[in-house]
Amino acid sequence: MVQWNDIPYDVLEALCKETAISSRSGLNETSSRRRAPNDGRKSLFALSVVDSRAREACYPWLFHKVTFDKKWASSPSWEVFDERMKLMVKNPALCRAVKTFELDAWVDDVENNCPSPTTYALLPTFLASFPQLRKLTFRIQDPFVPGFQTAFDNVVETHGPFLTIENLTISRSCVFLIQHCPNILEFEEDSLYRDKDVQYIAITKPLSTSCQGLRHFSTKEVITSKTLRDLLTYIPHLEELKLNGGVQSWCNDPEDQETSGQGIMKFLPTFARFPTLRKLVLPNASSLDIGFDPPWCGNAYDNNPGLVERVAREGREASERVANGVQTLCSVVSELWVGHICFRRDEKGIMVRSNPEEDR
Repeated sequence: MVQWNDIPYDVLEALCKETAISSRSGLNETSSRRRAPNDGRKSLFALSVVDSRAREACYPWLFHKVTFDKKWASSPSWEVFDERMKLMVKNPALCRAVKTFELDAWVDDVENNCPSPTTYALLPTFLASFPQLRKLTFRIQDPFVPGFQTAFDNVVETHGPFLTIENLTISRSCVFLIQHCPNILEFEEDSLYRDKDVQYIAITKPLSTSCQGLRHFSTKEVITSKTLRDLLTYIPHLEELKLNGGVQSWCNDPEDQETSGQGIMKFLPTFARFPTLRKLVLPNASSLDIGFDPPWCGNAYDNNPGLVERVAREGREASERVANGVQTLCSVVSELWVGHICFRRDEKGIMVRSNPEEDR
């Protein structure tokens, strides 16, 4: 009879992998009963306490993503985060398993919920202990930025930049992280409530000098001539551009006011100037200032199937107008998203709506 300790380590790894993957499939293969989302994690946790070999084999599936969520009244204190970091950095095998780290911190009472001095000092060192960290999300409020910026600068001076990070998501005030992550391929920026405005060039210019390999960019900045000019000037070699801010004619830059009413159509020739742009992601047609303005109040659609059908039809038609414009003016773009509707360029160069069932 084979004893537990006789099981080869690669077989043990395969067992952990199968346990994790089967839980994600949603269905238990031995039953038609749909599996609860946490069943797989519970099984992995149970397996991890058998012995040290099993525990280490489970790490990649239990700790591939580490999240510090500080947005709710029920969120742990900064001191609790400190203790968790101290425990994790003592375990090199666990640290090797971490591929993604997310910090989301927004508190209403900043004065009484600031990170501790230990948090400021420890967090950058904590991240530096992850040799396979690929994705970093770092969203914090303005008041927390100076402390973390100083701590990151000190750690980078000692340990060097974070070379393994390929995907970076930050709140706008955290632009200091860009220079510390020179190998990012995907970048996303967001703004938090009550944060001060950040000049857009403060984001795009560092990306130009520090991140030569950047190919995917996502922003919530409103679409204006200046926004696109900054992108084209500093990061022109994008392959995917996601613009979540929409076109807002009421806050147009002065240079856009003369052509107000054209909406997104005015900017299509500019998109064509990105030489390697293949995928363009835009918000819903109602955010593109092209004459599609459906009712925003959900009550308007109650017991009114005719309105629902009309809005859906007009939304499709508006999206198709954008696709036709991209087809003519943006020959480099092969995939376009307008909200949840996807268009792909066929072999004849026509932007064709993909299978609606495949639309997100």
